[in-house]
Amino acid sequence: MEKKRIAALLLAITLAGCALPGGEEEAASPEPAPSPSLSEAEPFQEPPVRDDQEEGPHPYLKQLLEETAAGLVSPGMSQYDRAKAAFDYLIRCTSMEEPIGLELWRINGGGETPIPFVEQRALSPLRFGVGMCEDYAAALTLLLREMGLSAQYVPGLTFSAEGNLVDHAWTVVEIDGVWYHLDSQLEDNISRRGTVRYKYFLRGDASLSVSHRWGQNLIDSGLLTPEQNEEIAQDWIPPACPRDYPSPERSSFQEQMPPDVPALRREAAAILAAWEAENGPLPPMTLNTTPPVFGLDGYGPADEG
Repeated sequence: MEKKRIAALLLAITLAGCALPGGEEEAASPEPAPSPSLSEAEPFQEPPVRDDQEEGPHPYLKQLLEETAAGLVSPGMSQYDRAKAAFDYLIRCTSMEEPIGLELWRINGGGETPIPFVEQRALSPLRFGVGMCEDYAAALTLLLREMGLSAQYVPGLTFSAEGNLVDHAWTVVEIDGVWYHLDSQLEDNISRRGTVRYKYFLRGDASLSVSHRWGQNLIDSGLLTPEQNEEIAQDWIPPACPRDYPSPERSSFQEQMPPDVPALRREAAAILAAWEAENGPLPPMTLNTTPPVFGLDGYGPADEG
């Protein structure tokens, strides 16, 4: 599905550039050029959206996060165990589809201003189990935070199955004082027959730079515009991830039936329609769905991702 057509379908929501399932077993990895310099450890700041965003997620997102985390966390779990539980959850319970129900926070706690981008894009995986790479990354970021870990959303590039660089998103998490990359959507993309390989779980900068570009190494690559580089430098340079965590054994899980996406969309529409029948139409609001750096058009060929 072409990126521009996807954008038109969803209230100016971009769904561009995610590595889609169903192509090669995993994204092609051409022999990389010499690696540009890797992430620098600098403070991370999400772009300000509402005055109270430092108070935590919107109540509806908080409820979804608490319910999800309650099914994953048990007493005595280490930081590593919690990170793995959240990573596995996204792979088991999320499918690559356009996000659903993006207005539902407005009728569950409401608010006069859009919720932050990461909260907005986490809603569909947490509530309906579907989303694009931005949604996987946002949901994993917030779920890790709910489980007591420090985590950040990372926008960047990765290779598509056709071998082109396309826009993408993933997560970094701090485990026992060290930061690591986690790419739950790309891991889901290469999982076959219910087996998770953990190729993209708790990777360091050097390992991930073979297939991904982000932060300072993306600025140094010369691939983006000056405006995009400035946005990355100001808001999207995650902490350095100095090494890989030892990979766990491959794990198996019971594959679920693909979601009935049309039924889920009807469910979301019915929830909204019932609320509006009682309360009147929601006032117009531009939701905070546009990905940072790459915007609605994305990066890479228009018919990939």
